[in-house]
Amino acid sequence: MAAPELTWGSFNVLSYMPNMPKVAYQVLHHLMGEQETGGLCVKTEEEIAESINVHRSQAGRGLQHLMLARMVYRKTKGRYQLNPMLSGFRTPAEHKKAIDGMPQEDWLDVDDFQERYERAVADHQEEVRIRTLERKHGRVQADEGVADLNAARRRARG
Repeated sequence: MAAPELTWGSFNVLSYMPNMPKVAYQVLHHLMGEQETGGLCVKTEEEIAESINVHRSQAGRGLQHLMLARMVYRKTKGRYQLNPMLSGFRTPAEHKKAIDGMPQEDWLDVDDFQERYERAVADHQEEVRIRTLERKHGRVQADEGVADLNAARRRARG
């Protein structure tokens, strides 16, 4: 069964887009074109990568940046949900209802969108750094910097 035709979307929110890697825009445009009514996208990273002619890891990188920007949410593997502000609906009333039901921190048409995105990227990079240190050296505290790597190694050894 084919997805219902999308007849309404208010995409002026795209004027607030943060400065992200090019592949994030490619992935977003692909998902917007493939969405079902209400913004559900049933596509694996491999399918997205093939559609936009990039490696799967690049498609994953684009998805990661879109999720950090709160433009896309991962529901399950291969199922993504566009932010209601980027989703297509059958009627303006459906669109308004979806946006009215969103938490304010997920709104995209705000003046500090770029700053929120940059903070999310920095927080994500810090989490990745800590997980990497923990895999290599055992438990590491979040406030330990790279300069404390030797101390973290000593603690991990016992």
